[in-house]
Amino acid sequence: MTLTNSYATMAMLKAELNIGQADTSYDTKLEMALNAASRQIDRHCGRRFWQDPTTVQREYYADNAYDCFTDDISTTTGLVVKVDDAGDGSYATTLTITTNFILLPRNADHEVPDLPFTQIRLVDSGITAFPIWSSGRPGVRVTAKFGWPAIPDDVEKACL
Repeated sequence: MTLTNSYATMAMLKAELNIGQADTSYDTKLEMALNAASRQIDRHCGRRFWQDPTTVQREYYADNAYDCFTDDISTTTGLVVKVDDAGDGSYATTLTITTNFILLPRNADHEVPDLPFTQIRLVDSGITAFPIWSSGRPGVRVTAKFGWPAIPDDVEKACL
């Protein structure tokens, strides 16, 4: 068994339990416990705190003409926001950060610890509104690394 997106490491758990690092007799059970605790934290909080290793594409319905709430976005690196202006699933219009939209909460990436962005807000620069179609198709496509920028200390401690 291996740790999968765990919020604490084996070394941290062994130190917490006063188990020598060289003692591997409980490693399988400890890995299971770390994985289980991490997924329980996800379920309890209704979000995950690990970051995607690469960008992932997701589609969203705009909440109104100017705001689109998203899953946690961990970084602006690799971020691409596209809009389906025609309502046909083509997502032909690519938006530019700070020119067409801003991310909220503002300054999330300057908090301690860094927080994720959870909302895209249009600014007055050519794109007048997010499409809200009666066709049932989502109007916004976001490519990003989702999750949190780093695992918060309290989440790490809860996992242990």
